[in-house]
Amino acid sequence: MIKQFIAGSCYSYVLSSNNEALIIDPHISLIEEYKKYLTKNNLALKFIVDTHTHADHFSSAAVLKKQFGVPVLMHEKAVSSVADKRLKDNDQIDIGSAKIKVIYTPGHTDDAISLYGEDRLFSADVLLIGSVGRTDFQNGSPESMFDTLQKLKTLPDETILCPGHDYHEQRTSTIAKEKENNPFLKETNKENFVKNMRSKVIPKPFNIDNIVRVNQKGEATSLEMISPQDAASLLKQDPQTKILDVRSAMEFSQSHIEPSINIPIDMLSNKIGELSQSKQKYLVLCHSGTRAAMAADMLLQSGIHTVKVIEGGIAHWEKEKLPVIKGQGGMSLERQVRIIAGSLVLLGIIMAALVHWVFIFISVFVCCGLIYAGLTDNCLMGMLLMKLPYNKNLYKTKLGGGGCSIS
Repeated sequence: MIKQFIAGSCYSYVLSSNNEALIIDPHISLIEEYKKYLTKNNLALKFIVDTHTHADHFSSAAVLKKQFGVPVLMHEKAVSSVADKRLKDNDQIDIGSAKIKVIYTPGHTDDAISLYGEDRLFSADVLLIGSVGRTDFQNGSPESMFDTLQKLKTLPDETILCPGHDYHEQRTSTIAKEKENNPFLKETNKENFVKNMRSKVIPKPFNIDNIVRVNQKGEATSLEMISPQDAASLLKQDPQTKILDVRSAMEFSQSHIEPSINIPIDMLSNKIGELSQSKQKYLVLCHSGTRAAMAADMLLQSGIHTVKVIEGGIAHWEKEKLPVIKGQGGMSLERQVRIIAGSLVLLGIIMAALVHWVFIFISVFVCCGLIYAGLTDNCLMGMLLMKLPYNKNLYKTKLGGGGCSIS
């Protein structure tokens, strides 16, 4: 049995067989969700696997290891104080009657592994749906990534792909679909592949150095989590407790909780002194828990210890049907592109019919742009719209730097 868990764009998994379970890439915001799932299904946690040292979010491997007393497995090249057992290529992990094969898949980082079993490939941040992981993280290498992809292409076509991330809300794919549609997997010339990968300049994830440090040393155990229900009760009981919402202004305007202080995470360092002098207790919140954990780590390092992270962010809060204040918010970039593209196509058709046939090329140009965006996952209109001051202000914190995908 396989259960996929989602925190923002991060995917983690629980594999189980004969009442034994393995957690792959546990996320800091989902600790209680894993525990509830294990309890509900009468599963005994046997292993925790971090497929590599994550650089964009905190792992909860150290926390779960402490709570369940089970070993953490990582590749032998991983720089980690958390790992108990080191894995090599072709090692096998037994979970009940399931046999999970370890495949060494360097490229995104030099300590990256994928897990293969039960007709599924858990590819972590290496092979993604329609893309691959970037190669400029810890000892990453486009040359190694190319070699890794050639190895993964030999798996059976029907193999279900379960990635560690997706930024377009897709859950799974197959090796066959990726061989047909993924431009990085289709590339057969190593020199061209490496040149293409090196040509892409992508911003690093926010606070990457601290995230890597926390994951290597297992310092996520110092982050105190609180469930939405307990947070709601604490807010009623203690007037000194406030929610510190570190989402963007647009996200906050769409929905927020009272009483909240909104300080986008990229502005938090400038407010540390003010927060420390207030003598208040903070329940840190974001959309799914990733940014909140980063913000809490920043506060703890600055000497503010009255900090807790609301598990699962406002998404979990609303799922628990707790009260929020809804606003209008801003218009998403995708909606802006749809409106403008549709308007230009319609304008071209009308002008061609009423003024001169040459105006039909407005519609043709827009259609070609949309086809290009679909094939390359690079929307030129979206890039232009992002340069508008309105969108820069709305999306600044929500984007928060680059992710793990090369696209």
